[in-house]
Amino acid sequence: MLLRNQASSRCTRIALAAAVLTVSLAVSEVGAQETDDLPAVLVTGTSSGIGLRMTEVLSENGFFVYAGARKAEDLARLDAMENVKAVRLDVTIQSEIDEAVALVEEEGRGLFGLINNAGVAVMGPLIEMPEADLDFQLDVNLFGPYRVTKAFADLLIESEGRVLTTSSIAGIATGPFTGAYSMSKHGVEAYTDALAAEMERFGVAVAVVEPGNYKSRILASMVERMEALGYSAEGSRWGSMRDMITGPLDRSQYDEPDDVAMAALHFLTNESPKRRYMVVPNQFEADLTIRQAFRELAQLNQDHAFSHSREELVEMLDEALTEAPPTAATSADTEASVGLHQAVVEGDLETVRELIEAGSDLNVKEPSGGSSPLLTAATFGRTEAARALIDAGADVNQQNNEGSTALLTAAFMAHAEIVEALLAAGADKSIANMTGSTPLDVVTLPFENLEPIYDYLGAVLGPLGLELDYERIKATRPMIAEMLRQ
Repeated sequence: MLLRNQASSRCTRIALAAAVLTVSLAVSEVGAQETDDLPAVLVTGTSSGIGLRMTEVLSENGFFVYAGARKAEDLARLDAMENVKAVRLDVTIQSEIDEAVALVEEEGRGLFGLINNAGVAVMGPLIEMPEADLDFQLDVNLFGPYRVTKAFADLLIESEGRVLTTSSIAGIATGPFTGAYSMSKHGVEAYTDALAAEMERFGVAVAVVEPGNYKSRILASMVERMEALGYSAEGSRWGSMRDMITGPLDRSQYDEPDDVAMAALHFLTNESPKRRYMVVPNQFEADLTIRQAFRELAQLNQDHAFSHSREELVEMLDEALTEAPPTAATSADTEASVGLHQAVVEGDLETVRELIEAGSDLNVKEPSGGSSPLLTAATFGRTEAARALIDAGADVNQQNNEGSTALLTAAFMAHAEIVEALLAAGADKSIANMTGSTPLDVVTLPFENLEPIYDYLGAVLGPLGLELDYERIKATRPMIAEMLRQ
């Protein structure tokens, strides 16, 4: 069996892939849909790294992206992408921001989403850092989102849209030589909290995504800037500061920021988006960040007239967990979810039956996207696991966070035996997901309109064992359509 954090990552992949499926079907329903009909999102800082990956994922999954960048070669490359329009946009230059607003207004699409992603990193000891470097850091990372959001506020309010700003786990945990960067990201955290409270009355959702260490050019750009300015470590109290700053910061070995982009997709498509999306590549970074938050809590509570006891703090934590969005889960829920979901994904029928007999919650939702074990079985074509869950009384009409049922998923994945079992158990054929697609809809749309979705699901879930036989799917879809029409 895999370690728990690895299994949790599996469930996250399944959930986010389900979100992709749901959103993509909205586009496929109308065949070759005009891009004018796609909801528009502006993303800043899209030349590389996280911003580029966000642009790719959103443009491939039902959104038209205005991609902000500064350099001509980056703009040309972005303009060549489908469902993308490059926009010259330096978030420190108000005139370029105003021109971007005018462009979006002129095109008439409106603006559903804004992702403030443009960012820079300045590092070094705070007592030796030139004030101009700190100004530059805050100008891009903190004042940039402030300027851009303010400029596009009317369009976002009109659409009751969404605003996501890229923060960092450095906005929670701070270390030596990262003070300027962390100051900017702590500021983003506070800015987001205030903006969310202010925009709630207009129906605009606001959140931050807090990435850990992923592949990015942000530090390479920092080094290039230091070299251009003639930076020298000579005379520093910290000795060879340049080596300390740049030596261990090569990000080429890190993971691609796919999970960060998928978090942005979740924020833009989920009916109840989270306020914070911490996205890290490993358990170490997650523990580091959460422990720092607890450490600061303990420091806040230390030795004053209104300090709380340990028992009172635990009670307050329980209250906070209760107030968390529906997609959150207690550790016990997560553990149960991981166990049953993992057994289904692996096709481990013996373990599935053991967990059922042990009284596991058959309808437990995995914490990221709300998929039930039965919906997971429908995704991966685990027919016997699906039958075992149905026979044990699993809810055949349960929906995930995007509104998909096991029947809709089994139909889309062309698992006829699971469709038959669900229909025999009374599954409702009329339930539509959040885009309005019913099970019959997803098997009567032209296959060529859906093939890019299958390609994407294969890439995301293939490592977990998903097998897609396109000839089988094409041959089985008419049979499933007939079953659903009866």
